[in-house]
Amino acid sequence: MLDPTTVTNQARFLNICYLHNKAKDSGEGIGTLNEKRIHTVLKDYFDPDKTHQEIPFLGYVADIKNDFGIIEIQTGALNPLFAKLKAFLPECRVTLVHPLFAKKSVSWIDPKTGDISQRRNSPRKMTPFDGLCELYNIRSCIGDPNLHIRFPMMEIDEYRYRDGWSRDGRRGSHRYDRIPIRLFDIICLDEKEDFLTFLPDKLREIEFTTAEYAAAALKDKNSAYCALTVLAAEGVVEKCGKRGNSFLYKCIL
Repeated sequence: MLDPTTVTNQARFLNICYLHNKAKDSGEGIGTLNEKRIHTVLKDYFDPDKTHQEIPFLGYVADIKNDFGIIEIQTGALNPLFAKLKAFLPECRVTLVHPLFAKKSVSWIDPKTGDISQRRNSPRKMTPFDGLCELYNIRSCIGDPNLHIRFPMMEIDEYRYRDGWSRDGRRGSHRYDRIPIRLFDIICLDEKEDFLTFLPDKLREIEFTTAEYAAAALKDKNSAYCALTVLAAEGVVEKCGKRGNSFLYKCIL
């Protein structure tokens, strides 16, 4: 039986988005459910059977519980999920689904008139590396054989109030809604070898510092530190000494 969290079916995803967006916009208007719109679309995409959704388990409520175990969908920061994962992981397989927005358009809403600006493509494009860094917030769970990671790479439309503190109202503004548009791919992290893709080839046979990893991966040093912490927790790299004041790492796969 094929694991549904590994399947990228763009047509089915589009159909689910259409049905959810049509229902929400006709009944309650855009933005009423905020982040839950993406959450419910993904929930129905991975398991549309309502008897498998919102299942009480070990003092918590699992988003999905079926023959594949538990599927938890987290659209925001992962740290609020930590306690639930700690409870679930000793008991069963848990698939953590954390959508990443590879393409995003932004529309601005005038809070006084309700007028909505023309959609503009955001320069911010999330990558699987962003998801890897987010895993830092649940790093003590990384490496558990029951934990499986999924990064759906999505396109969304975002609506924001122009109510921020800057002159143009954008800085410090509040998000109104995020609407899922398209599913490009699902990045699956199940084995140590899947995490190895985040280690540049030229570092796999040598010892390196966080700064050298950051340079090789074309990332900032803070992101590199978070990524290396996750890779160490997964057993892909380990600390192997110091060079001056900097820790050295090496690949152990």
